[in-house]
Amino acid sequence: MTSSTADKSYNAGRRIRFLAVGIVIIGLLYTGGWYYLANVLETRVATNIAGLQAKGINAACDNATARGYPFRLGLNCSSVSWVDQAKNVSVSTGAFRSAAQIYAPFHIVSEVDGPAAVNVPGMMPLDLNWDNLKSSVRLDKPIPRRLSLEGSNVVINQHNPSGAATPLATLKDGQLHFRAIEPAMDIALSFNNLKVADNTIYDKPLPELTGAADIQLANGFALIGKTERDLSVLRGQSGILRRVDLALPDGSGVAISGPFSVADDGRISGDFKITMRNPESVATTVKSIFPGQNKIISSVVQAMAFVPKDASGAPTLPVTVKNGKMSVGFISIGRLPSL
Repeated sequence: MTSSTADKSYNAGRRIRFLAVGIVIIGLLYTGGWYYLANVLETRVATNIAGLQAKGINAACDNATARGYPFRLGLNCSSVSWVDQAKNVSVSTGAFRSAAQIYAPFHIVSEVDGPAAVNVPGMMPLDLNWDNLKSSVRLDKPIPRRLSLEGSNVVINQHNPSGAATPLATLKDGQLHFRAIEPAMDIALSFNNLKVADNTIYDKPLPELTGAADIQLANGFALIGKTERDLSVLRGQSGILRRVDLALPDGSGVAISGPFSVADDGRISGDFKITMRNPESVATTVKSIFPGQNKIISSVVQAMAFVPKDASGAPTLPVTVKNGKMSVGFISIGRLPSL
């Protein structure tokens, strides 16, 4: 009896020792694997930067270091910059931090510190700063499957030819979400308290805006590789405005929804529903910005008095657009500019 008990105690102790040794070995293998992947990441970043520099693009990720042990793996840089002299484009920011969970390596979250300096053709140099700017991306080919960007307390200044900085815009907070389901592409954005400096657009004072948009492009993948930097990139596209909403500080605003298409010459067609909250207030604001469109604006507001209202009491006007020409029923109310 005593011998049997001793054997059991010995076997139990030996199993515990084997388990402890196994755990140590697994830990060492895991640690070695993590540091191997960290080295691969740092090497790949250095290789990619060298490849870009060989193409004339001066990219830099200063003091690039892999971090996140034991459960994450990511890259930290003390500053980031990108200079493409051929295209006259340059961007530089503060510290950059990224990480992915070991069990989900294709889902990467990142954060970048301000300030940032941006130079692009056709615009005066910009300085941007923010309290928080972070992103989340789920990698896939040929483009990321999902991408999210969030920022708060963003301030944008521009430099005039003399070098002096002048305010351009401020934003309390904003989000941009992108989802690709080939060939369709979903884009959603929202922002609060966007204030563009007065006289920046059309030399008019501009109101503070809050807004949101939820849009699907039926063939969004066709945008990949296009070089256009304005709305003409949408030529040949079609999709659905699930909802596009702009609100003024007093709560008035405009919401638009409906299917649309853009011809190759930039003319817009679609069947839209336009909802106005407090049409008179909206009209007053829009007229102050676009004084040359008073007739069209007044026509829309007058029509709003005779259309059905939604659950909140806001009038909703069905508007048909054919090759840029807008109409309510058989009544023409103007023309949209081509993209």
